Amino acid sequence: MGTLVVVRHGQASLFAADYDELSPRGMTQAQMLGVHMREHGPHPDVVFSGPAKRQRETARLVGESYAHGGRAWPEMTIVQELDEHDAFGMIGKAVPRLRHDAEIDALAKGAETTEDPRERSAAFQRLFEAVMTRWLRGGIDDAGIETWNAFASRVDRALDRMVGLDKPGRRIIAFTSVGPLAVMLRRALGAADIDAFRTAWRTRNASVTTFVFRGKQFTLDAFNAMPHQPDAAGWTFR
Repeated sequence: MGTLVVVRHGQASLFAADYDELSPRGMTQAQMLGVHMREHGPHPDVVFSGPAKRQRETARLVGESYAHGGRAWPEMTIVQELDEHDAFGMIGKAVPRLRHDAEIDALAKGAETTEDPRERSAAFQRLFEAVMTRWLRGGIDDAGIETWNAFASRVDRALDRMVGLDKPGRRIIAFTSVGPLAVMLRRALGAADIDAFRTAWRTRNASVTTFVFRGKQFTLDAFNAMPHQPDAAGWTFR
């Protein structure tokens, strides 16, 4: 069977001018992952990454760790379809239109008024999940916002491309984000859309999720693993 190891990017820079930059902690997370994978595997035959800066930088830092230890690291291939959906763009466009919705209005006010960084992050996540639920149900179709069906279809195309490389013992690493991982979980588990996302939202930064595949068979083998960082104090979700 082939193995697809999916790495979520390291912590990005939430609320900074450029969210897509890895934070200092995110860089450390990627470096720690690279050292662990260099020593314990997998040693990939193929490496893919989405086009986002946080995805590519995580892959670069992991690859540098392999190189520093004298381990081979294949040339990375960028796969556009592994990009995340534009969650911030969706919230910016959809929330003003949804302020008549009592739940959205209350959550938006909470996210706007809190100043504590932890509380602000938690409030944003609650608003994000409420908006996402409406997106998944087809309730958000504003111009310029990628629909759920379009997003899932493009991630499925990327997944088909990767598992299409099926050879005995093939080892693939792909660097991406929560949204594409949710689509992969949906396929592996046969889960409903919202259930796949609720599971994917638990994915930690720089965590490792592993699937095995053969032909049309695509199976979850391990989820959200953090062997490179056993101390939970360093875990982040955003």
